Amino acid sequence: MKNKVLLLALFIAVAILQAAMPLYMAWRWENILQTGRQFYWQTAPIDPYDAFKGRYVSLRFKENTAPIIDNADIASERMVYAVIAENDAGQAYISGVTANRPAQGAYVKVKAYRQFNDNAYVILPFTRYYLPEDMAPAAEAAYRDNAGKAGVATIRIKDGYGVVEQLYIGDKTLLEFLRQP
Repeated sequence: MKNKVLLLALFIAVAILQAAMPLYMAWRWENILQTGRQFYWQTAPIDPYDAFKGRYVSLRFKENTAPIIDNADIASERMVYAVIAENDAGQAYISGVTANRPAQGAYVKVKAYRQFNDNAYVILPFTRYYLPEDMAPAAEAAYRDNAGKAGVATIRIKDGYGVVEQLYIGDKTLLEFLRQP
């Protein structure tokens, strides 16, 4: 009888953990969107398709290199930290790359893919902006036709993670741009 109670308690504990994990994962990204610090990044987007998640705009960032702060040997494929700053125009940039988690300021975990002299080349982790299926073809056409004006994404950053909040074409959000006549 005691074993049955123990097995039931173990089953309930595992079931609660299995339900809590996806809820935590969703909450973490929503929490970043609500409370993270907002940055504006220049982009170069394209529009692919993910069979499981749907249509998204794939973002490439012009900013992909920065000086190494702590003279560490940044190995390829290693996770490091990019320290984020803003220029006078309010655009975000990577002010430095470090192997150690910064104690203060905005930073994001990135993957280093090359080191050259005192600079590290990195891949920023927030590369997809999902949108409704019916808007994807129009979004792709808008970016293609307005390549000179396209290119700003607002990113929320908190505790080393970043989430794409919005995309802009010129001074309009992607949705505003698509709704105009």
